[in-house]
Amino acid sequence: MGTAEKQKELVDTAFWKQSQIMVLRQELAGKDFRKDYEQACLFVISKLEELNKELSNRLDRNIIDSMEWRVKSPESCISKLYTKGRELSLDGAVNRLNDIAGVRVVCNFLDDMYVVCGRLVKDPDFEFIKQKDYIKNPKSSGYQSLHLILRVLLPDGRKVKTEIQCRTKAMDLWSDMEHHFIYKKEGIHEDDTEQALRKCAKAIFKIDKEMMNIRRKMESR
Repeated sequence: MGTAEKQKELVDTAFWKQSQIMVLRQELAGKDFRKDYEQACLFVISKLEELNKELSNRLDRNIIDSMEWRVKSPESCISKLYTKGRELSLDGAVNRLNDIAGVRVVCNFLDDMYVVCGRLVKDPDFEFIKQKDYIKNPKSSGYQSLHLILRVLLPDGRKVKTEIQCRTKAMDLWSDMEHHFIYKKEGIHEDDTEQALRKCAKAIFKIDKEMMNIRRKMESR
């Protein structure tokens, strides 16, 4: 069964009434399970707040514009496991999903993103797993962001995988609008929509780069 067929099946209530799915849904919604991922997110946020204060004081300007976090819903976890053909179990979710815990960081400038992510990678409280640079290599949709997958060391010594998405304010706006258009495609030719979104993404990157260059020229005076 292909991805499109699986996505159609996910909207069928019969899929969610299967005993295996209902059990997994309850396990993923368990307070103890979600608590670990919540702790990981809050720890990353606290580290980012410290880092932002340090860098902002040193550079005399704000580095991080905003931060937010979330723990993936049971339904989203199951949907992702199913569409990717992964084991539908709690162990499958823990071992195969990198973004159950997710933190989004919005920076003011392109180079700030790489500074922030570079510092996170070197932090001894985090174990670096991998990085995906969707700025140097945007997705086919035009999506741009810098993704880090880290293991966060919890106070009890356990480690929890967490995804950090870092982007500029302009990239964040594009992502929000792209998400909106996913649900508003009626009457719009999909190819035309995707082409227009890619064009906007390229324009946003050009603007981000120009703004960074303007800032650098001002700082060099």
